[in-house]
Amino acid sequence: MIDSARALQERFGSSLSLLTIGITLIAIFIPFRILYFYAHTEERLPPPPGCRKLGLSGPSNLSDQYSKQYSQGAEPSPSNPWKVKALFIYPLKSCAGVELDESDVIRTGLKYDRQFTLGQYVTGLPSLEGKVESEWTFITQRTFPRLAKVETEIWVPDPETEGYAPDAEYVKSEGCIVVRFPFSPDTEWSLEGLRAYWKILSTRLRGKAEPMLEFRVPFNPPKERIKAMKYRSEKIKIWKDMPEALDVGCEVPEEMMAKLKYTLGVTNPLSLFRIDANKFREVYKNAPKKADVGFQTIIGMADSYPMHIMNLASVHHVSSQLPRGSKPLNALRYRANVYITGPPAFDEDNWAKLRIGDGAYHISCRTTRCKLPNVDPETGIADRNEPGTTMRKYRVIDEGSQSACLGMQVTPLKEGDVAVGDRVEVLGRGKHYFLKG
Repeated sequence: MIDSARALQERFGSSLSLLTIGITLIAIFIPFRILYFYAHTEERLPPPPGCRKLGLSGPSNLSDQYSKQYSQGAEPSPSNPWKVKALFIYPLKSCAGVELDESDVIRTGLKYDRQFTLGQYVTGLPSLEGKVESEWTFITQRTFPRLAKVETEIWVPDPETEGYAPDAEYVKSEGCIVVRFPFSPDTEWSLEGLRAYWKILSTRLRGKAEPMLEFRVPFNPPKERIKAMKYRSEKIKIWKDMPEALDVGCEVPEEMMAKLKYTLGVTNPLSLFRIDANKFREVYKNAPKKADVGFQTIIGMADSYPMHIMNLASVHHVSSQLPRGSKPLNALRYRANVYITGPPAFDEDNWAKLRIGDGAYHISCRTTRCKLPNVDPETGIADRNEPGTTMRKYRVIDEGSQSACLGMQVTPLKEGDVAVGDRVEVLGRGKHYFLKG
């Protein structure tokens, strides 16, 4: 700064004292340093005491998913092992997933998967009698594609982490879920506006599209927290189902929820719901019968079944049929829990029973696809046609549905675990006929 002052003095003469120039430069320098500080400070919460973050610490196991080596498959052999390529959970339904190297498998699928959903309060048109009905309804990327940009984290209790204690806030709640979403503040000619501008600019210089905000809620709050925070039990509509759920919106600051609504483009009242862990949803349809397996299939906030598997070669095949000039399909568009490599494309269409590692799985039915895969998970932008249009040309294959199919819906036959690299073995094959709810 002194050198800068001397340079200005040499240029403008002795009429400017070093003191005057120095004060001028400080007056300019300090505000920019303040703006720089705010621009480079992300609004992140400190780690929850006694918890560690669940998930991969390195690059994604799907980082090479576009490689041609995964576009072809064959019978399993030492040179072509059928195995688990990647694992994902989606703690908050229809939002970005959390990638894992391994996961516990429980009755509802992969542990922590689809236990929460965002819901809007929808009021219908008056009936002929003048009655008006309102209900909570789940939201998805089908109508709010920006959900793809909402990130989630799962923090789980760990005695080895700082601040661990059995009565710690989030230890008692089996951890917490962190929700992060993009939000660009308004820019205007004020100090706050300039701070917002620099925050946006800094974010883009770091290669990110928008600044992020975040909040967190307990994963499975104990009864005393439910009572203290005055959670409400609500019915929330998921397709034709109306499960009971805990409205945990009281855990989210009102201003934060308003910004999330703005980001997503939701105009109705919005809240966050967790499936009632004492009232999981029972699944019938194509699920294995209780008389045969000894239990009734249950799920949290998933659409239909506990798990979803995807053969990477099948994604490559659909991608190869897209109109010329299209980008390769990101397999994450299909939001599977387990991505498999090795089998030929669509070999999974007639799987009936599977072994993955030491676990046995009932392949309940094919996955019928809606418009959700049209949403690019990297941008949160929905394409009007693809890949839905291409899939309808040759993947309407199930006699029980007029929808295109890709991937398989799965019920675990026992609790256990699954890990990347686990071998995959088909234990049985058979026909599938999709049954609607």
